[in-house]
Amino acid sequence: MDLPLNPVTLEQETLETLNLISRSIKPVSNAYDTFRTAELAFKHEYAMAYRHAQGSIEDRKQQAVEETKPAAEEMKDAEVIYKRLLDYQRAYRDKLSALQTLARSVNAAYGAVKA
Repeated sequence: MDLPLNPVTLEQETLETLNLISRSIKPVSNAYDTFRTAELAFKHEYAMAYRHAQGSIEDRKQQAVEETKPAAEEMKDAEVIYKRLLDYQRAYRDKLSALQTLARSVNAAYGAVKA
């Protein structure tokens, strides 16, 4: 952002940030869907592995954990992607809020100068 700040550049920056927020909605939604699908697949695999395992409760848990490592990793990877995209979206919203605050201040300053 160029200094000194003026209402026109702040408005352009605000519109660009709004566009970033708008464009982030679908990727965040898709990443969430992917994460939830992977989570459900993992839970199903874990339940089936636990159900078919032999031994004590702890032995069955350990066997189910071992058998479902690939699904657990896939779920974790999907969660990381989703959370990263969500963090970017929140950052865009925070930037928008900061720009709106700056715009109010700059507009007030320009109004005071004109008066």
